[in-house]
Amino acid sequence: MLGPPKVEETSPEKSDESTDPKVQPKSSRQPSPSSRSTRSKSKTTEMDINALLKFIKPYDGSRENLNAFIIKCTNAMDLASDIQKPMLFKYIVNSLEGKAATTCAIKEFSDWSQLKDFLKTQFSEHKHYTHLLTELQESRQGVNEPVSQFSLRVETSLFNLLTEISLGNYPQKEIPGRIASTEDLALHHFLMGLLPRLSNLVRARNPKNLNSAVNLAMSEEKIQNSQFTKRHTSQGQPHSNNKSQNTQSSSGGKPNYNSQNKPYPNYPSNSHSSKQPSLFCRYCKATGHEIKDCELRITNNNRRNQKPGNGNHSYPNRVSHVTEHTDDRDDDYPVELESLNE
Repeated sequence: MLGPPKVEETSPEKSDESTDPKVQPKSSRQPSPSSRSTRSKSKTTEMDINALLKFIKPYDGSRENLNAFIIKCTNAMDLASDIQKPMLFKYIVNSLEGKAATTCAIKEFSDWSQLKDFLKTQFSEHKHYTHLLTELQESRQGVNEPVSQFSLRVETSLFNLLTEISLGNYPQKEIPGRIASTEDLALHHFLMGLLPRLSNLVRARNPKNLNSAVNLAMSEEKIQNSQFTKRHTSQGQPHSNNKSQNTQSSSGGKPNYNSQNKPYPNYPSNSHSSKQPSLFCRYCKATGHEIKDCELRITNNNRRNQKPGNGNHSYPNRVSHVTEHTDDRDDDYPVELESLNE
């Protein structure tokens, strides 16, 4: 005879594990990949907000720093999430200093776009684009102006033009093209504005941008200046030697020779030299003539020949040929002394 069917009894431990909702299998306790990514995103967000705050620097209302301040703040706002933007905007407002803080305090702003437009209106360059472009086109290097100073003027004009483009109401698609064309225009006017001795050499190298053109021009200028200094030094060397000789003669008593009083060798010459002794008359003891041409001697001889004691005969004035071997008495004794002897 068959007995009743056996009913399997479940142990209370197994039933408790299956029915207790607090007890879950070990596999369900591990975090899912989605939860891990969420936690990593939250950590990344915290790091990003700290990095974004480093983009923003204080601004005091100067026109030179306006464009850089707006660009940095715009980049930070573009990288921020929707949750981060309000906090980042408050940080931008608090970074305003001096004139910028005073001007912006009279008005309330709801977002970054309103503050950016207000800053452009109050502190941007008010020159028109065509005026700035004319300044760039008229840039020329001065005769004594170094390349570094001329390049600074060109770069300033380029910066003002790029600021006007970035802050102007141009379509976003046109801004990259306008910036590229303006940079090419600045390069062209820099090359054409250089001095001819530099412009031809730099243009032959065909620089691709303004920075490379400035470096080439400064290198060529340095080479030409060094060559000019060497030529000037070599040409001024004789002058320095003469100056040293003059100093030696004044201090040590040595002869002072220069290009004008330099002694020349004693070459034979048919002309009378100024170094020859001057003429001297041994009769009248005067210089400038010889004894044969002495008028005093001729006059005295004529008077002596016409004296009455000589037979009262008048003889024509006669002057015999006189050589340098004349009678010593005539040479040494004038007629006054001769009359006393007689």
